[in-house]
Amino acid sequence: MDAPIIGILTEETYSVREVFPEDKYDGYIAASYVKFLESASARVVPIWTGQERAYYERAVNYTNGILFPGGATYFNESKGYGETALIIYEIAKEHNDKGNYYPLMGICLGMQVLGFASAGGKDIRVQCNSKKISLPLKFEDDFHTSKIFKYTPDEILNILKHKNVTYNYHQYCLDEKVLKENNLTDVWRIVTRNNDENGFEFISTMEERKYPFYAIQFHPEKTRYEFKETLNIPHNLYTNIVSQYFADFFIEECKKNNNKFPTKSIEYNSLIYNFNPVFTAQNISYFQIYAFTKKTLKCINLIEFLVF
Repeated sequence: MDAPIIGILTEETYSVREVFPEDKYDGYIAASYVKFLESASARVVPIWTGQERAYYERAVNYTNGILFPGGATYFNESKGYGETALIIYEIAKEHNDKGNYYPLMGICLGMQVLGFASAGGKDIRVQCNSKKISLPLKFEDDFHTSKIFKYTPDEILNILKHKNVTYNYHQYCLDEKVLKENNLTDVWRIVTRNNDENGFEFISTMEERKYPFYAIQFHPEKTRYEFKETLNIPHNLYTNIVSQYFADFFIEECKKNNNKFPTKSIEYNSLIYNFNPVFTAQNISYFQIYAFTKKTLKCINLIEFLVF
């Protein structure tokens, strides 16, 4: 698969309502995640929340991997981000168990929702204070045997170890204690850690031991594609190199999957290029977002987008 198609899960609009006070939109994707995947020669399909399981089965069947983005939403909403992520997580495990290599990646909130899904739908997050902070990674001693860093060039490892290149913007996280308390240390392998502003140690990189599922607490997409001055996001050669590494790693994993859409017509009608991003920097932290309505869902359904 030369240019894989990756699904990005939409989110409820709680965190972007300042842009849309009329509350006329039902879901969104920050454009920086789309650009992040495109930088590694991938294409993107939006995956809607709130659908039946059959819809997500087709979404996995037609795509080569799914990204759970960061943001701000609840995990206990009926048919929301958390419940949808749990369904996709279970379907992706089934595919891998049958020999169909199917990767998942979670960034920030997406990492937390992978923890939620692996705990069977239990919110295991803990509070921590890491907003507007860029950090080097603290690697586990055995990180060289991890999937995500096994073949990382020394130049990039040195940057990750010694430069403030991983941008953090979160008030919740996962730590080793909650993994142990929920019997997840045999499910997830801790690869890197960091400390928040109060010294609390949290997991910054983890990967599933059995499946090609990866989770990072920091934001490689923001250091290239988000530019709000008040957020203190670094933009330099080192952050660019690191951002590209994580995009390339995930997409190379997705290239191992051979799923495809049943027809080119359905594929083309499904891609995010059918939508226009909205400039939002004057109101919220994202420079651009893709905003979706339920009416959009009906229109897409008429053109056979993952028909549900």
